[in-house]
Amino acid sequence: MTKRFLLIALLVIVALSVAACSSSQASTKQSEPTDQPATYETVSVQDAHQELNGSNGAIIVDVREPQEWAATGYPPDARLIPLGQFAQRAPDELSKDTDIYVICNSGNRSQVASQSLIDLGYTRVFNVDGGIQAWLQAGLPTDPYTP
Repeated sequence: MTKRFLLIALLVIVALSVAACSSSQASTKQSEPTDQPATYETVSVQDAHQELNGSNGAIIVDVREPQEWAATGYPPDARLIPLGQFAQRAPDELSKDTDIYVICNSGNRSQVASQSLIDLGYTRVFNVDGGIQAWLQAGLPTDPYTP
């Protein structure tokens, strides 16, 4: 009976050792870097304003409609590309080598446009959280729209 008990105990230890090695190798494979899809980053209006005033050449793209620009003004040097025209115009008008900040009225359309840029292969995309409403509330500068 003792030999049988020792044999079973030995088999259990071997089985547990094999399982532990397999588990260790699996977790190592999971922690290795993977090719994650690119994504945009959401930033505050203050961070966007600071970066746009820096010397890195960042640009801001406003995806609202012209009448919305007329109602609120727009961030200085913003480029107007309404969301309905965005997918067609962005590849011709926006460089993939530039940090691109995307803004709208409240932050919803800019999320759609930001994802559109990611889908088009852009990697330096920043969604401006809260849109022009947060921009105005923060007291950041705007330029008046004149058609």
